[in-house]
Amino acid sequence: MAVDLHCHTTASDGTLTPSELIAEAQRVKLTALALTDHDTVAGLAEARNAARDSGLTLVPGVELSIDFPLPGKAHLHLLGLFIDPENEILIRTLNELAGDRERRAEKIIEQLNAHGMDLSIDELRESAAGSIGRPHVASLMARKGYVNSVWEAFDKYLAKGKPGYVGKRKLTLPQAVELVHQAGGLALVAHPVSLNQPTYAAYTRLFREFKKQGVDGVEVYYSSHTWHFVKYLLQIADRLGWCISGGSDFHGTVKPDIHLGKGRGNLYVPDALVEQLLTFRLNKYGEKGS
Repeated sequence: MAVDLHCHTTASDGTLTPSELIAEAQRVKLTALALTDHDTVAGLAEARNAARDSGLTLVPGVELSIDFPLPGKAHLHLLGLFIDPENEILIRTLNELAGDRERRAEKIIEQLNAHGMDLSIDELRESAAGSIGRPHVASLMARKGYVNSVWEAFDKYLAKGKPGYVGKRKLTLPQAVELVHQAGGLALVAHPVSLNQPTYAAYTRLFREFKKQGVDGVEVYYSSHTWHFVKYLLQIADRLGWCISGGSDFHGTVKPDIHLGKGRGNLYVPDALVEQLLTFRLNKYGEKGS
């Protein structure tokens, strides 16, 4: 048996609804699942209802994009696990970010229109069940024949430095960590491979800085992590006193090579991680976090 603590649904940029995700988790015999949609908790209520009598442990979560200086295409995301999705500060902040994404989408559409593409914000809203992101724009471009695939849309138009790219508002790392902690959750570095550091020493320097800013842990097991990188992450987490997590980053057909619970086929996230995370959280927050 295994768990998957990093998954997305139609509430952000996945292709399965929250109910469909729960059904898929049951089909592949997961014991626990974390729903970590980008900058939203809108899918958690439906997921909770779907998981109620399933025997599946549902971990409420969120994935936040962080404004942090990194070279090239490197980027920092933060996972919030075991959050309270009804926390008022969390909801208010995520709603503000959603409004910013809507305005960003409008600008992207305007720029693509200027490059001869007949796209509208209304079409985009219709195709996005939840918050609007670049994958929704890419899917719309592919459906209308302007590109052959989502990947081509990003490569030619939507990636940083391309004609349709528009930056988005992000939280700073201290802001994001505080937000997760206010919601009673644990703040973990998501898919650290995306930090794209040249050496393990460089990763260690970053992680020490993250530790100073209140980060609780790191996502060790991930679809794109090599065995050697996993070994390093386990060692540095132990040295820093961090908790650890793991997940596939499942999105459905948007990332067709990533399978729930298995990543690209060889991912395994041990069941024991859920209990370890709960113990870490209990030690951090006391009974109020249980």
